[in-house]
Amino acid sequence: MSEQFDSMMEGLTELLEYARGDATKGRSRVVEVKDLSVMPLKQYSKEELKSIRLRNNLTLKTFSECLGVSQKTVESWERGDNKPSGVAIRFFQILEMNDKLLTEYEILSVAHPAS
Repeated sequence: MSEQFDSMMEGLTELLEYARGDATKGRSRVVEVKDLSVMPLKQYSKEELKSIRLRNNLTLKTFSECLGVSQKTVESWERGDNKPSGVAIRFFQILEMNDKLLTEYEILSVAHPAS
């Protein structure tokens, strides 16, 4: 067998032995994690929200399906009746930075007309 296979089998065997109670087979590793700073959530105006949708050439229906919310929810954001929550705001921020996001991650597929 290959060296990689042997290494994987050894690791799996040790894992099973550890799971069965052999504490000598367990290993731990300390990883130092640097402090990270998180970009704050932006507050979007109703005009900005609508602009993001339109820049991506999306209807209310398609945009709401991409976000996993109802069309009425997106309409209320764009009218200014309601504000999007944290996850939706973060999505808008990411979408502003990468307008190809929806197609790159196959959230949205571009239909090709039949010949």
